[in-house]
Amino acid sequence: MAKKVKSKRDSKKIRETLGSFIKENRLEKNYSQAELAAALGYSSPQFISDWERGVSSPPLKKLPELANELDVKMEKLFDLLLELATTQLTTNLKEEYKKIS
Repeated sequence: MAKKVKSKRDSKKIRETLGSFIKENRLEKNYSQAELAAALGYSSPQFISDWERGVSSPPLKKLPELANELDVKMEKLFDLLLELATTQLTTNLKEEYKKIS
């Protein structure tokens, strides 16, 4: 059986980077967390705060709406997520290789 490589720490780093991206783009649009939350159909700005701090991630089904509200092309958001996941996978694989070498 293959050993699971991903850790909670890996996921948190990805969430934090995505959160920074969301915050940066939100601020460029001069949106408050409450305004962005309302635009996405949430009653509380806590959702946005949690995303920006890396506590949680936006649901996948909300990504197109989020990209639209932030005037970011969905491809850019997708590319960021793909880059983050690829970087983390590469790091994990290198660490595992060092252990067996």
